[in-house]
Amino acid sequence: MTEPLPRIKRYEDLGLGLFIHWGLYSQLAVGEWTEFIHQRPQPDYEKLKSSFTANEFDPEKIAHAAKMMGAKYIVLTTKHHEGFFLYDTRGLSDFDVMHTPTKRDLIGEFVTACRKEGLLPFFYMATYDWHSPLYEKDFSAYLQYLQSSVELLCQNYGLVGGFWFDGNWNKKDADWHLPELYGMIRKYQPDAIIVNNTGLKNRGQVSDPEIDVVTYERRTPDEIYHGAPNEKYVAGEISITLNQHWGIAANDLNYKSPAEIIETVAHARHIEANILVNIGLTGQGAIPMTAKTYMALLGRWTAMAAPVLYRGRPTEITSGHGTRDFVLRTHQHDYLCVFDLQVVGNDNVVLGGEGVNPRSFVGVTRPIKAIHWLDNQEKLTFTQDLNKKVLTVDATGYPYGSDWVIRIAQIDYADR
Repeated sequence: MTEPLPRIKRYEDLGLGLFIHWGLYSQLAVGEWTEFIHQRPQPDYEKLKSSFTANEFDPEKIAHAAKMMGAKYIVLTTKHHEGFFLYDTRGLSDFDVMHTPTKRDLIGEFVTACRKEGLLPFFYMATYDWHSPLYEKDFSAYLQYLQSSVELLCQNYGLVGGFWFDGNWNKKDADWHLPELYGMIRKYQPDAIIVNNTGLKNRGQVSDPEIDVVTYERRTPDEIYHGAPNEKYVAGEISITLNQHWGIAANDLNYKSPAEIIETVAHARHIEANILVNIGLTGQGAIPMTAKTYMALLGRWTAMAAPVLYRGRPTEITSGHGTRDFVLRTHQHDYLCVFDLQVVGNDNVVLGGEGVNPRSFVGVTRPIKAIHWLDNQEKLTFTQDLNKKVLTVDATGYPYGSDWVIRIAQIDYADR
């Protein structure tokens, strides 16, 4: 496999990103596809721009919450399929934020807030468009309209992390003039990551040689496709929602458990993928209370896991039969990621974490000096057979009052 380009290496070290869906649809709080799925008449739907004030949109608070979650980048919808732009299109379209009561370039504010918190801003751009009549009537003219809208993002916001396109799957056999679009991005933003979501039916496919990242929407695969031998290395990115919708949906109560979110983040890193965790803002731009809670809970875990979460990579070490445990490696250490531990109690409150809990790992070739949990620095007892390359660790249960879902232990090797 070829060596990743520097920009792709940097991207993979970001590890975790926050995905944000926000647009006119957010005011209805029934999901981002409501115009299409609920068959709302376009003239009625687009009147929502007259009530779009963004008076609760505080990008500094959002960026800070993302940082506390452990995100290193944020992908924000600059335009979703409804066709409404969250930035000043400078005369390209009157269906933009400057033609609402807001009259603020919200993308400019977003970029500034990201930089203040040390996060990389990424721009989501829908290519499938329900607003522009050119999409169906004059596709060539539409592509020029699309490229012009992307060129504004390239030129007016400084250096950005990347571009996240979504919608080519709607006209999968069309000529999207991708060399022109991607060439323009490379001209203005040579180090920007280019993503084009291949949709639910073509996850992991490389749609163009300029693509830097393949997508796995709503799926956690067992492995990531990094490109054919002797061809460009591509990164992988999983994207997940907290419930069933990307945009805010007030009546969608079917939330994943925080444990499932944490396990999915860990699994992504195990298979060498980045992961986007999505939230939908309220109609006027606030983070919903439920999303705040999930972000804070995930942030507790990522703060504990930080030594390995971002720069950790898969290893040749495998876990014993019947466990979900795995090992990640940084330049300094190996880390045991241990699942399904229980809390230590006593005779009156038996929680199941008492006693010896051996976990075995095969493929450990170096003598070990010490192993300790990251969460409380407790040193672990272990045995090692260098001839068989087997390590067995007593993975102690959680101290009463804690449960990290996935507990992480750092290995200190004797030869360092």
